[in-house]
Amino acid sequence: MSEQPWGNVSLTDQKVQYATIGDLHIWLKTQNEEVWIAHGYTDEFKGRPKTDGPPKEITWGRWADKSAAEEVNILPVYPDKPLIVHSEYPLKVNAGTKIQIYSRIPVWVRISIPESEYQLIELPTVKLSRTWFGSPIEGELCYHATTKARRDLSLVDKKPYVVSCPILIHNKSDTELDFEHFCLRVERLSMYQHDGDFWADETQIVYHGEDLNSDIIMTGKLPEGIDKSKLLSKPRKQIHKSLATRTFKRIFQDTMDWRV
Repeated sequence: MSEQPWGNVSLTDQKVQYATIGDLHIWLKTQNEEVWIAHGYTDEFKGRPKTDGPPKEITWGRWADKSAAEEVNILPVYPDKPLIVHSEYPLKVNAGTKIQIYSRIPVWVRISIPESEYQLIELPTVKLSRTWFGSPIEGELCYHATTKARRDLSLVDKKPYVVSCPILIHNKSDTELDFEHFCLRVERLSMYQHDGDFWADETQIVYHGEDLNSDIIMTGKLPEGIDKSKLLSKPRKQIHKSLATRTFKRIFQDTMDWRV
């Protein structure tokens, strides 16, 4: 397989297919009418992993399906939880001001059987730390984004496993917004491919004040020049035009530094 193995991949009995996407390494094969998948991450290996099979310490996961699949579908999807995105630099947004920013999120890999749509496994291409967003009695479990929110993407290196998410922030309060980090709910976004890059549809965040919920609006729009002709994945959650929730609330603690 190539380094961008998106789409259907044919499997031959006991012949190993190998792919690397970001820090993720995947081995796939069929055996006894089962799909076998093994995976690991770059920091887990002493040297470069072999393409003909995983190291001995990594075990194969096995799946049986009525279709006795001879191929699997490999699809880029968003993480399964919201992400805490930090600004490239602290920024004060004056009352009544709108700013356009972009966050680049490492995708996950979803492997399924095309014929039956049986989902086998989802794997992050980059390990993400988990954290609690909110207060001790109210909040949600999120991931830390590995990249910063930026005003401009023109000087950013392209990566084949990252999706660019356009975000419009509108300060509708009567005070300035101290913009350092926010919660991006990627589970409500679609993903598109354009000229080899991944793009999300736009999220609008309307800030009403520190003690009030923000309005989160999924506009369905893509940046100018990016078309919707190649939809890769639909939102994990049903799309509502908008929802009201805390978005710029302080992070209570980072003690839960679990890895996925």
